[in-house]
Amino acid sequence: MADGIDSVNRKLARAAKHLRTIKRSIARYAARKPHKIVVSSKGKKKLNVPISPPRDISILIGEMLYQMRSALDHLAFSVVKANQEVASIDPDWQEHCQFPLKTRVPKNHRIPLPKECFSGDLPGISDPVYTFIESIQPYHRVGAANNALRVLVYLSNIDKHRHLNLIRPRVRQYESFRTIKGFRGSGQHALDRGARIEPLPSWQDDRAVRVHRRYRTFVAFKEGDYLGEATTLPVDYLLELILEQIKTTIVPTMNKFIKNPQLRG
Repeated sequence: MADGIDSVNRKLARAAKHLRTIKRSIARYAARKPHKIVVSSKGKKKLNVPISPPRDISILIGEMLYQMRSALDHLAFSVVKANQEVASIDPDWQEHCQFPLKTRVPKNHRIPLPKECFSGDLPGISDPVYTFIESIQPYHRVGAANNALRVLVYLSNIDKHRHLNLIRPRVRQYESFRTIKGFRGSGQHALDRGARIEPLPSWQDDRAVRVHRRYRTFVAFKEGDYLGEATTLPVDYLLELILEQIKTTIVPTMNKFIKNPQLRG
């Protein structure tokens, strides 16, 4: 039976498998070239994406989120369980032990939150464990791990308690050009459905003699109230960032706590 760090690694391996499937599904969708450039009677160009991304992508996203969130809880459980005194500290600790992910600072508190704010989820943890877990909390608005965990919290809560994560098509416009003055350049930017096709700012005030554009559709989240600017990024890119932060930042440190009695409690 897998337990401790082994169960964590198995769950993260499953999450990685889901990610590969998500990437393949998005690649097949993009290969259909679901976008169209519509030209009006006045010559204005507008982006249209009549074909929406497959809804199964949202199912796969939810399954990947579950595995990552669950892996964190397994880490927390293993750390607390390794403390032989935990039963005397909290006889019911197994009922509510979890990896705390706090997106907001409670009223009348300041950052960093004190250790007692985490004792309900993690009874009997040592100061080093507390210091690390507090440092990666989503309420800290800077840091790669903090930002990744904040996205994980919002997306997993939506999937568990509300509905499938909403997704939308976006289109990346790649452009290369040469102007009448001999200036050459290239660039790219992402467009939403219904956006007007405009020249890149680097040459729009000059006359271009050659312009080459190509487009590629990708899939982004449509959860603007919770994710903000993160909704402009590809879903597979965001999910991969979360997975990598868990694997490279959180798991190795928590594993040290699990193995070292002097650090864990």
